[in-house]
Amino acid sequence: MMRKTRIELGDLPDRRLNPNRYRNRYEHSRAKREAKDLAYALVNNEGIPKTPYNKAHITITWIAGDKIPRDPDNLLASMKAYIDGLVAVGLIVDDSAKHVSYTPTYERGEKHNTIIEIEEIG
Repeated sequence: MMRKTRIELGDLPDRRLNPNRYRNRYEHSRAKREAKDLAYALVNNEGIPKTPYNKAHITITWIAGDKIPRDPDNLLASMKAYIDGLVAVGLIVDDSAKHVSYTPTYERGEKHNTIIEIEEIG
């Protein structure tokens, strides 16, 4: 049986992580650490598996609660620190192409949210 984990950030990715946003390195570093810690805590709340997923498919769904147009490439790049948190907590072995694949999805909804679904694959 393949395992699955689902976490919700409750917002869109931190704007400080957007690669097109001007920032100083301290602000960017702080945002990366906070994103990684958040992902770590959310997985920890769901329960860390005894063994990490060796291969996983990650579906990321961004739900925008407004009509501002967003570039999905920037949203995906902004997710790097969150994915690093999945590795740090021991959910997935590594975030290299050998171990993960991605499906990004963008939707409109009532309020901002980011849903990360991690599914173990063969």
